[in-house]
Formats: sequence, C-alpha cells, structure tokens
Amino acid sequence: MPRGSDGGAPDLTVLMPVYNGAATLRQALDSILAQDLGGIEVLVVDDASTDGSACLAAEYATRDPRVSALVNEQNLGLAATLNHGLELARHELVARMDQDDEALPGRLRHQLEFMTRNPGIVVAGTFVYNMGATREQDRLVRLPVTPREIGRTLPRENCLYHPSVVLRRTPVIAAGGYRAEFRNAEDYELWLRLSRQHDLANIPLPLLRYRLSPGGMTLAGKWEQLYYVSLAQASFREPALSLAEAHERALEELSHVDRSRFMEQVTTAAVRELGRLGLWRDAVSVLRALGPEVRPRLRIALAASLVREQLQS
Repeated sequence: MPRGSDGGAPDLTVLMPVYNGAATLRQALDSILAQDLGGIEVLVVDDASTDGSACLAAEYATRDPRVSALVNEQNLGLAATLNHGLELARHELVARMDQDDEALPGRLRHQLEFMTRNPGIVVAGTFVYNMGATREQDRLVRLPVTPREIGRTLPRENCLYHPSVVLRRTPVIAAGGYRAEFRNAEDYELWLRLSRQHDLANIPLPLLRYRLSPGGMTLAGKWEQLYYVSLAQASFREPALSLAEAHERALEELSHVDRSRFMEQVTTAAVRELGRLGLWRDAVSVLRALGPEVRPRLRIALAASLVREQLQS
C-alpha cells in the first residue's frame, strides 16, 4: 500500500458538509478522528448554520490540526457546498461523511485499501447499519457489490449510501461534480452520470452507522424527492435531453404514479423500520407526518404494530 505523509497509510480527505447539525456533529467528528489511519484531512464546510455548528467545528479545528473548518457566507445548498469542498480538498481520495452518522472503526483504512487494489473504481460505498436506539438494535443494510451488479441496479434505484462513499476527486470534478438542479437526489444523479464511463462498487462490510432522519419526512418532501429521482433517471436514459425536457419526462412519469399507494408504501416502510430500530417516538412522528394520505385502517394497523413491538422489546 502507498505510504502517507506521516509514513503510514495513504493521504485522504474526509469531506463533511454541515447545516444545523450541532446536536450530532460531535459524535460524527469523534468517529472520524478515532480512525486508525494517518495522513487524513477532515474538511468541515458549514453552510451558514444558525445553531452553533460552525463554532463546534472551529473548536475541533483549534485542538486538532487534522480538522479544517470553513463557513459559507450564505446558505448555498448541499450540491454547491460539496463542490466547494471537492475543489478545496488536498487529496485525490475523498471520503464523504454526514453530520449525523458514525464512521465505524477501520472504515477509512478498509476503503483506502480497496481503492488502492482497484484503481479503476471511481466511487466505493459500503454496507451500513441503520442506527438503532442502541447498538444492539442496529440493522444491517446489504447492497449490490460489484460494478456489474451496481450497473444493473442503479438505473432503477440508488444503491450507494452517500455518506459511506470514498471517491476519486479528479474524475468527479471532470464529470461536473454535484448538480444543484437535482436537489434531494444530487448523489444519485452523480452516480448515474459517472456510471456511463466509470465503475462504482460497494465494499461488503458495514463501515457506517446511518441515522434515519424522520424530521425531514413530510408528504410534500417525499413526493418532491420522487420527482428528483425521476428527473435523474430521465436524464440518464436520454443524456441528450435538456433539463427542461427531462423535467417534462419526469412529470409525465409522476402522472402515472398512484400517489396514495406511494405514500402508503413509504409510510409503512419508514414506520416499520423505525420500530425495529427501537426509535418509537420517531416512528410515531413519521406516522403523524405521512399519515394523512394513508387509509385509516392502515394507520391503525401500523400504530398497533408499534405498540406490540414496544411491549415485546
């Protein structure tokens, strides 16, 4: 394996965009700084938070030279913040990390070893654990592994967890980076675009604890996300389309989707998963947020299943 600037493992940048993440940011940063890997740069880019996230990141930068804390003068959004971070990153290999997740021990080492052995891979994610109320309640998420498997799956659905990936900076920037026009699906659209010319993979090891975010689950938000996923897929299928033409394709696809059935599927999946994770309050919160478009009988059944699981736990 190549040697890093400290004589250890290869150099790598960890890119962490932050927006109002003070409640969980410390856990995320501590998990990265505890990695058994030398020669890392941790680049925290705060997108004009209002909750003290920037001060917390600056505190870490003051006491650990591996951390660089930057602040956008105004809120730019996720895509622009990530592109800014990619431009500033000092190293070719860039690992993504979110403000509310936890990197498991050995994550960066495993990913660097994989990228060193596989120079043709441009993006490599990992298996993840959905984060439970306790570690014992974490749930493993398995994903397609090989470039061939991902190539078959990706046109239908996103199969790489964004905060788990390590990517090669040069080809990502050359491809145009993240595109703000695909809000809520910026990562998915980038993977699709990259997959036309490059290989993507997942390492079959759980290397990240991924926190589900019920606070962002709203009726309008889930439907809007489906639109952007459809927009990304339309642009991938027909790369010659203008954005306006892809927009028309996406709207046409959505016109054939049974909104009520879609919302019932989303609500059922989210409530059941949060219940399995022991996150009872979050499950109830999601049921309240998404429930208005769910049949009363299904709402009652989901609520009853939560009560049963809680009593059995």
